[in-house]
Parts: sequence; C-alpha cells; structure tokens
Amino acid sequence: MRIVIRTVERVSNRTPTEFVKWLCEALGLAEGEENAKALDQQILEKLIVASRLDTGITSSEIGKKEGIARSTVIYHLNRLINTGLVTKRGRKYYLRAMDVASTIKEIEYDIDREFSRIHDAAQEFDRVLIEQMREMQNKKKMQKGGFGNVKRKE
Repeated sequence: MRIVIRTVERVSNRTPTEFVKWLCEALGLAEGEENAKALDQQILEKLIVASRLDTGITSSEIGKKEGIARSTVIYHLNRLINTGLVTKRGRKYYLRAMDVASTIKEIEYDIDREFSRIHDAAQEFDRVLIEQMREMQNKKKMQKGGFGNVKRKE
C-alpha cells in the first residue's frame, strides 16, 4: 500500500462529488492530467455506491457505464487499491469497508501499525548503533594505552 496525504483545504463538500474530489486530492490521487483525476473520482463514486449496496462492481461494468476502456478502468482501480481505499474480491471491486468513514479508519489503523513497526525497528537500530559506538570508543582507548597496555610493576 502506498499512501500520500496532502493538506488540502476542505471546502463545503455539500455534494458527494465535491467530497470525493476533495478526498482524491487529499490522498494524492489528483495528480496528472485533468482526465485522470476525473476518472479516479468517477470510479471511486461508483465503488462507494456499490459498496453501500454490498454488491461490488466489476471493471467491465464501470467501463460500460462510463464509456471507458476496461484497461483504463483497471489502471485507475489499481491506483485506488494502492491507496488502501479499494479491495478486490473475485472479479468485483469494493470500497475497503462498507462506508467511507470506516474505510478511512481502517487505513488509519494500517498507518498506526506500520509506524509502530518502523518505530520498533528504529529503537533497535539506535540500540545497535550505541553498542557499536561504545565498542569503537573502547578500541580507541586500548590503542592509546588504555586497558590493554597497562604495565605491571615487578
């Protein structure tokens, strides 16, 4: 999953189309040419409705309804899958959860889990780095006449 989050000023979002447009911009799907932006939005709107009805939708159905080549639809569906908004079950595509709010919440859980994993790895890295730095300091001390070069009195 690849998630891009942009700070986009939220407008009124009084219509579903305005909201989906804002969501696509906030998730970095509004890059590129205007046609591509509009297709992401149209496809996402169709998926939201199909998911609410718990029917899902195929790439062929979207292509026929919108008059778009199936390969183009699949390209945009894959972009939506990469954001974590959409899943594929069998031949049908669905919003990740039954509604948009639940979908966003699930993505938030994924992000929290990944950042927790990254944080754990960073802590381990810091621990190992400190150990290595201590070892290097001890070697330098020994080379400068530290512990290993202590002369005994006879």
